[in-house]
Amino acid sequence: MSLFRPRGILALTAAIALLGAGTASAPTVLLQPFASAPYPHPSRANGFTYGTTHYDAPTHYNDSTVGIVVPAGYRPGPTVDFVVHFHGWSNHVTQVLERYRLAEQLQNSGRNAILVVPQGPKDAQDSGDGKLELDDGALARLLDDVVVFLRQRGVTRATTIGHIAITAHSGGYKVASAVLVHGGVSDRVTDVVLFDATYGDLEGFADWANGGPNRRLVSFFTDALGTADVALMALVQRNGAPLTVRLDPNWSPDDLRPRHAAFVLCRSIPHDELLQQRSFFATAIATSALDTRQGPKSVLTPSAPPVLHEAALAPCTQVPCGS
Repeated sequence: MSLFRPRGILALTAAIALLGAGTASAPTVLLQPFASAPYPHPSRANGFTYGTTHYDAPTHYNDSTVGIVVPAGYRPGPTVDFVVHFHGWSNHVTQVLERYRLAEQLQNSGRNAILVVPQGPKDAQDSGDGKLELDDGALARLLDDVVVFLRQRGVTRATTIGHIAITAHSGGYKVASAVLVHGGVSDRVTDVVLFDATYGDLEGFADWANGGPNRRLVSFFTDALGTADVALMALVQRNGAPLTVRLDPNWSPDDLRPRHAAFVLCRSIPHDELLQQRSFFATAIATSALDTRQGPKSVLTPSAPPVLHEAALAPCTQVPCGS
């Protein structure tokens, strides 16, 4: 296990030790390898070639790191709620946490949940996700391992996975859809939030959304994925399910609170800034079915774009992009 100390803005929010039941003044960010992480996996034993670029296995498919964020004020309970985020192309866990301000946004959401960010293809243009994409019950095994890890460090006494929110950006679409089909925890997933992540495998999202009551699917998308999102809307509405569609900035968090599908077209926000430019990740989690850390459910409103800290890496220009 190692403590991750993000630069810039996140340096103010990363705790220097894992203090357990909410005694830290800022979220704790940890990096921990797990055997149940996506890689290594036989599907990439020989690496992967995209276009003319070959990504070798030792460099890109051998990192079993999982980022874990425990929010300050976390309240241990009989189960552990999770937010599981799947990143996209050309990325790695520490960069994902920094660039998209995920620890800060989890903290600001007010939800009593642990954020889990598994390392997928490391710095590669590839949407494959090894165990989590291809193996039955893989997400359940990973989250069970994280619960044991948290118990060993005094964060919780729970032994059971609670509710789960799945989030994905860009190339993370493939594994997000896959875990809803055969990850072993689809009945515990309450919310799925996509950030320009409708490049394919849409049936997995629609079938999950239509598979039970009180399931919320949210998609923030840019013009580039307009056709795909319209296709997803049609799939969701096959059986007459309700649907909310909004054009940014003419929406509010209240539009996301109903427990059905919602789509927000964002024409003024770049693909690689959907999560963080106006804290849409925090807003999506704040309006989810996950429990609050204290008091009533918080209300977040879209704010003016913050100035990205100097340590932020250059925006990804590839599509699908990193997350």
